[in-house]
Amino acid sequence: MPYTEMNVYPQGLNTNTVLQFAETMKDCGYRYSLRKLKSGHHAIEMLRKNGDRSATLKNPIYPTNSQVGRKIAIDKFKTEKFLRSAGLGTTKSKLYESHQLDQAKKEAYAESSEGVVIKPLDMSLGKGVFTKVAEEDFGYYWEKCTDIIKETNRKEYRILVQEFMEGYEVRATVLEGHLISIVARVPAFVIGDGNSTIETLIDQKNEQRKNCGYLSKNQIKKSDAVRSFLKHSGYDFNSIPRDGEYVLLISVSNTSLGGEVIEITNLVSNEIKELALDALAALPGMYCGGIDIMVRDFDDTEPKVIEINPFPVLSLTMFPTYGLPARPTEYFLNAFYTKDQILNEVANPYDIKNSMEYITNYMEFHHRQEKLHLKQRENSI
Repeated sequence: MPYTEMNVYPQGLNTNTVLQFAETMKDCGYRYSLRKLKSGHHAIEMLRKNGDRSATLKNPIYPTNSQVGRKIAIDKFKTEKFLRSAGLGTTKSKLYESHQLDQAKKEAYAESSEGVVIKPLDMSLGKGVFTKVAEEDFGYYWEKCTDIIKETNRKEYRILVQEFMEGYEVRATVLEGHLISIVARVPAFVIGDGNSTIETLIDQKNEQRKNCGYLSKNQIKKSDAVRSFLKHSGYDFNSIPRDGEYVLLISVSNTSLGGEVIEITNLVSNEIKELALDALAALPGMYCGGIDIMVRDFDDTEPKVIEINPFPVLSLTMFPTYGLPARPTEYFLNAFYTKDQILNEVANPYDIKNSMEYITNYMEFHHRQEKLHLKQRENSI
């Protein structure tokens, strides 16, 4: 990694994606109106220069994503099916109802005693995800996952069991068919000093994270998931790591669970970049998304997609712990209004610099979509 300095951001950062868009619209001179919804979220009415409404942007919906594509992306099992039909590398999962614990456990370890991943079918931010679950702990974490799903008042309690893939997770953010950035989301970890327990090291690191306006909102939690991962690695909270020893606390790499973010767009293989674009293009009518990919190293030529988020958190690209921040909201708005003004023959358009770049990117992504959808039709999807 070429970065040696950790980015420290000021306190009071705005990490709300919709409000980040509102700030950028104001800075770039785009007209808009902002309103608060009953849900507590915000919605932006995107206006043309003459005041006419063009579209609505709100959490969790991008106006350029199709409803069908968004529903597929939310359903991790359907996403996997669409990706596989397009010939793209992805996870291998089985879907169960919560009452099928015994069947799920039997099938999970039928061919291997290796740990597996248990996760809800349609939740985000790492909620209810338990990784590298050993056979003797399967029932416990199955019930934990079920309890977390129940808290959301869903009508169905459906659980995915996946193979555990070695490697680490990267997030590719694609907006309007253009790859904005790829970041490595490093799971929570501590570094031993030869004297302190893992529990103490976690407390110390949480204090350090408070100095950064972005990381301070996401502390490392001493959860059951962390306890399970440590146990599988031969540790517990009272273990004392060697001086300089890195101890991974969990394999789920969300910043909400204490992870860190490294911007690696120019460091990874072309195969990783192409998979990110192909994965989003494989879902009908999708132009914006966050693609989670498992890689073994930066040069991986056979990466695999874990899931696709149709409304990705842009703070990952805007506030990386290491590396250069991206400007995703600016790209989306310029691309969106470029297309809107051409397709709708807007009489008094905004003056958008480098508009041909956005048009070219749209055409290239559309061509990518056509190729993948043709392959899917050949495979009866």
